[in-house]
Amino acid sequence: MQAVEHARSTGLEVEVIFCIDRPDQLTKDIINSHEKIGQVLEFDFGDQGLVRNAAIAKAKGDYIAFLDGDDLWSFNWLVEAFELAKQDTKFIVHPAYNWFFEGSNNIIKKVDQRDSEFDRDFLRAGNYWDALCFCHRSIYDKCPYGVRDMDIGFAYEDWHWNCKTIDSGFIHVVAAETVHFKRRREGSQTMKASSRGVLMRDSELIHY
Repeated sequence: MQAVEHARSTGLEVEVIFCIDRPDQLTKDIINSHEKIGQVLEFDFGDQGLVRNAAIAKAKGDYIAFLDGDDLWSFNWLVEAFELAKQDTKFIVHPAYNWFFEGSNNIIKKVDQRDSEFDRDFLRAGNYWDALCFCHRSIYDKCPYGVRDMDIGFAYEDWHWNCKTIDSGFIHVVAAETVHFKRRREGSQTMKASSRGVLMRDSELIHY
């Protein structure tokens, strides 16, 4: 909540929505204990992308920011991301760094699409950015998240979304001096996808 409180202290209006997808009872109890902080929505998708789409439909704001339940934002993230995003509604803002902890201990510097180090062809083989971004809701309206279905061999909906948004003319940018602290744990959806060797769904960008 530090990032939310800091944003509000600068005059920004922030709506907090907790989304829980097929939660166990302990998770429900913990989230419901915070219902005074924000609205609680429960889903039965078993799919992060579909949860994000549903959350966007419920949100009232012009800009949307996502945070997974076991991750953290640096206190300045919402403010710095908004300052950058409002410059151009085509901007999709990412933190400058991802700092992984628990099951991993490393830091990844994020790439700004406007910089010379950005290589469009890299997205055919790897993903520059995860789904924990900040952007105008119109971008999600045009490019909703696709369905994850590991049973038939597809995942990486954030990678696929990044490719779709670039194909649609949107621009992935980086907010300086911001960090997302990301827990890396056994049994996460990302780890399961990696271990099963699943694929990203097809996109126009990989045929470029």
